[in-house]
Amino acid sequence: MGIHWLFNVLTTCITFPFLLLLVRWIGKTQISQATYFNWVAGACMGNIGANIIASSDIKGIVNSAVQLFLFSGLTVLASYIALKSRKFRSATSGLPLVLINNGRIVFENLKKSKVNKDLLKQMLREQGHFNYEAIRWAILEPTGILSVLPMKEAESGETNALPDSVETVEKKKQKSQPMK
Repeated sequence: MGIHWLFNVLTTCITFPFLLLLVRWIGKTQISQATYFNWVAGACMGNIGANIIASSDIKGIVNSAVQLFLFSGLTVLASYIALKSRKFRSATSGLPLVLINNGRIVFENLKKSKVNKDLLKQMLREQGHFNYEAIRWAILEPTGILSVLPMKEAESGETNALPDSVETVEKKKQKSQPMK
């Protein structure tokens, strides 16, 4: 009975720094800019780490540690591929969605993002914008953050009108729509 308790303490004390090292290896975006991909990777790593702690023998610890190391390696590889490939990045992390364009709500993108009009208004109010008609662009980023460009800033030229990825998405939409 006493050995089992000591074994659990030892595996926990070894697993914790091992997880910290692997998370540092994966990168800082795990916390600061968590996308769905990052969230799933973090949840899986936590689950595998829990399996190490719950293991009752050395063989189980080693097997789970190997799984954790391999999973971390695959996460790093996927992150590297995402840096090099826009298609892979959009598949794993998503693309920004324009929710407001020139003061008009883009309801098609609200449906895609599963955001309703009330939630959009709340997100705008949280950033100090109470009239969506005074917004040039409201873009839902893949991280879930709403980026807002008011009409006044867009007209004064204080900032660029759109990031590259949103311009690309909007241009593709315009090309795919039939001329009226």
